[in-house]
Amino acid sequence: MCSRRMQSCLLLAALLAACSERNTPTAPSSRPLAATTSVDRPYTWSFTCHSGQPGITINASWDWTENGTVISSYGGYVWCTPGDDLSGSGVRPANANGFTARVGDNSNSWTFDPAGTFTASLKGSVHVNGGNWGWLGHSNYRIDGTLTVVS
Repeated sequence: MCSRRMQSCLLLAALLAACSERNTPTAPSSRPLAATTSVDRPYTWSFTCHSGQPGITINASWDWTENGTVISSYGGYVWCTPGDDLSGSGVRPANANGFTARVGDNSNSWTFDPAGTFTASLKGSVHVNGGNWGWLGHSNYRIDGTLTVVS
C-alpha cells in the first residue's frame, strides 16, 4: 500500500474515533448488581396486661424465623402483672422472613418480606382456677395480655 493511501486511512480512523460518541460502551453492559448485603433492623415491642385480680401473671415470648426455623439469640420473653404496660426494643436479624409469638394460651406465626416493614399484634389469656372454697364458691381468675411488635 502506498504511503499516501496509508496516511489517508490513518487520518480517517483518527477522525472517526474523535467524532464518535464517548459514552458508547465498547462491551455489552451488565445489569447492576443487586444489594447482596442486608442489615439488621431495629424493632420495638409493647406488652400490656389487664385483670381484676392482682397477683396473677401472663407471659409473652417471640422469635424471628428464617423459612420457619428460629434464629437463635434474637427472640424475647417478658411477663407482666395486671396493670403493667411494658415496652422495649431489639434487633430484627437481616435474614428473618418470619415471626412467631405466644401470649398466654394463644400463639401465631407470620411471614413477611425481609426488605419491608413488619407489624404484628397478638392477644392471649391465662385462666387460673383457684378451686372450690366451700361456701365462698369457686375462684376463677383471668388475665389478658396483648403483645405488639413493630419493625
